[in-house]
Amino acid sequence: MDRQQRTLDAVIALNRFQNQELPRHKFLESVCEYFDFIKSCELDDSDYRFLIHLSSKAGVPHYYDILHKFNEDKILLKNEENVKLDVISAIIFESTLYTNENSKLHLYQKEVLDFFTTGKLNRYFLSASTSFGKTHLVYEIINKMNYKNVILIFPSIALLSENLSRIKEGKIKLSNDFKIHTLSDSEINPEENNILIFTPERYLSYLDKNKELKVDFIFVDEVYKIDNSYIIDDESKENERDIAYRMSLFYGLTIYTNVDLFIAGPYIDVFEKTDEKYNPSFDLFLEDFKIEKVLLNEYEIVKVNKYSADIKIQTNFDSLDVNLKGKGTKKAKIQELFDRILLQNENAIIYCNTKSIAESVAREYERTEISTENFSDFLNHLITTFDERWIVIKALKKGIGVHHGVVPKYIQKEIIDLFNQAENNLNILSATTTITEGVNTTAKNMIVYKSSKGGGQHIKPLLKFDAKNIAGRAGRFMEHYVGRVITLDNDFLEVIEKDGKPIEHKNYDIQTPKNEVEFEMTKAEYLDDRTKEQIEELRKLQEQFGIPDYIINQFKVISKRQKIDIYKDISQLSTAQLSLIKKLISSLNSTTMSLDKDGFQIILDIILPRVENEKLKALIQNRFKFKPDDVNDYSILFASLSSYISAGFQGNYNYLLSRKLIVKKITPKEFSSNSKEKEISECIDSAMRETAELIYNTFKYQLVKYLGVFNLMYKYYISNIENKSLEETSGIDILLIKLEYNAFSEEAKIASDYGVPNKIVAYYDAKTAEQAKNIQNSFDSYENQIFEKVKKIIKK
Repeated sequence: MDRQQRTLDAVIALNRFQNQELPRHKFLESVCEYFDFIKSCELDDSDYRFLIHLSSKAGVPHYYDILHKFNEDKILLKNEENVKLDVISAIIFESTLYTNENSKLHLYQKEVLDFFTTGKLNRYFLSASTSFGKTHLVYEIINKMNYKNVILIFPSIALLSENLSRIKEGKIKLSNDFKIHTLSDSEINPEENNILIFTPERYLSYLDKNKELKVDFIFVDEVYKIDNSYIIDDESKENERDIAYRMSLFYGLTIYTNVDLFIAGPYIDVFEKTDEKYNPSFDLFLEDFKIEKVLLNEYEIVKVNKYSADIKIQTNFDSLDVNLKGKGTKKAKIQELFDRILLQNENAIIYCNTKSIAESVAREYERTEISTENFSDFLNHLITTFDERWIVIKALKKGIGVHHGVVPKYIQKEIIDLFNQAENNLNILSATTTITEGVNTTAKNMIVYKSSKGGGQHIKPLLKFDAKNIAGRAGRFMEHYVGRVITLDNDFLEVIEKDGKPIEHKNYDIQTPKNEVEFEMTKAEYLDDRTKEQIEELRKLQEQFGIPDYIINQFKVISKRQKIDIYKDISQLSTAQLSLIKKLISSLNSTTMSLDKDGFQIILDIILPRVENEKLKALIQNRFKFKPDDVNDYSILFASLSSYISAGFQGNYNYLLSRKLIVKKITPKEFSSNSKEKEISECIDSAMRETAELIYNTFKYQLVKYLGVFNLMYKYYISNIENKSLEETSGIDILLIKLEYNAFSEEAKIASDYGVPNKIVAYYDAKTAEQAKNIQNSFDSYENQIFEKVKKIIKK
């Protein structure tokens, strides 16, 4: 289609929109398409004036602003002195979108911002596209409303630390001088302005200790996670994540009764009452807490075009020429797509349904090793820290980033940063659902490997919500006008077009079974008679054991019955068993910090009947003799945790790798010479995945909560029988901190959250200045770079 016809189509769309014949969101799509076409063309003054007018009518003047990114010679007419009268109205409109001299919203963000006004309760639920800019809008709300104390809840530590660093680095401009907190045990001065940035789990932990702060505003990101069936991320297998989200909202709105609220997420389906799929539970929740709906899913600020690669011809995918003749396998199609995308100087993410497939795609793509000069320090750091044969390192040498939930966090972070900067030659990401968890990338293209999530027994088809969320990662506002999705699985296109599933809130549906954890946040009218009997039974049990509310209400994601049962088991321990636990506590608190096996096994035996996570349960149930002459046998978990405490990530990795090499019958000599390359690579990659899974998921999220409940109940029991306060009673607190943060000082915890190599965390945890200096002197070039970055964030 020639330029004249394209321009005519844009004019027709504009006229139809102004005559109310074309919906606003459809007009927005037409404008995106036209800007994408015209961006590389030669333009004169009349073209500029038309484009200013067009972007103004679309409500997104930013479309005009970024033209220069595609051609540096383009003149931004608005900045010229000879602006014509036909541009003045557009400039006047644009001026209404500025919130300060540095920040300009698009029209649809401004409309949401205008809902927030002083003198009333402001509570809104927003569902909008991934390109909408919801997080940016949150900070505009905070500035406009001049809030004093704010809680921001994000789904991951990665997003928590990203927001922390953006505020500290000045990328987010706040009108008030806020003290920023990200740790649940931070000391908070109510006389200051405070922003608390948490995950749902960390927020609940904060509530166990603090309820006095008067909070003015709460923001909850990715609010769809209140419904377990909506949770796209299958990486951590945390089936209680939905509970943590619902609890965060429930306690946030019941403790702070007059708090303003903004909850948001992408592409959430909310049906009308007349629809046969309608479920009233989410509406009942909104009505109960006076939350108004703002549904803007149709407004794609970056248009996304979708194509199928299930063809055997030479074709064009939105200006991307591909030749799929004779390419019948996924491997061959991926090779062709990647090659063509790179020829156009574009980048791409390929969504894979499992971690192993994401690694296989990176391994199989044939590409000459590229210049790694721009990230040589990072690459050299990985090579000296890990095995050079690890797929993450091998892929980086080809300009491919592997991104999934059990790649160490600081490596994930660096890979995303490199991908977002075109000059680094890292142009492809092979990723799982982690890429949909609010990670911001500059990807023009999204390739879909399979229309499912998870693998093996855990494989599940994608919902419409999942598919739209994945597709929404193609194209980024202020980088592209149009994103491109190419699927290798036609089911993806069918899923994205079919009817969605309504979001549900199980605590507002009497028909939905509820576990005991949810009783406290469910109103009586949504509980059946059997459940009410269980609540009364638990109340009597609590009274029987004399456990006060302030104890039983901590660790909210563990049920009261489980907490009472753990307390009962502790109260029945013999004097000898209690002595062994005290010996464990003493070994943990020693300067060398070690795990006494007999005391720790007693704790594991107590928590085992309450553990629901299958991986954690297996680690406790499977036992071995630590030494041949041992009388008792011990859980495999003890060996894994001991390795982690004494030698960190590498200790666990070495242990798992050695077991895999034995199974494969690979000798040390063969391993060193790499004579069995394929088998050795498989062992290295799976050992890295399993180590990271164990430490970052099983230890950090699963084990820590059960040990936490044990610690609370143990300390309460001991404080009673020894007649001293809870604060004076020693427990396994130091082990809990190690598992959650892998750090002890406040600075080290912040660094750990931010995502840094282990040596930097060790530096901030050093007990003496000399120790810290020795660690710093051992930093490699990459560690020095990251140290300088994180130092600025911690100091400010």
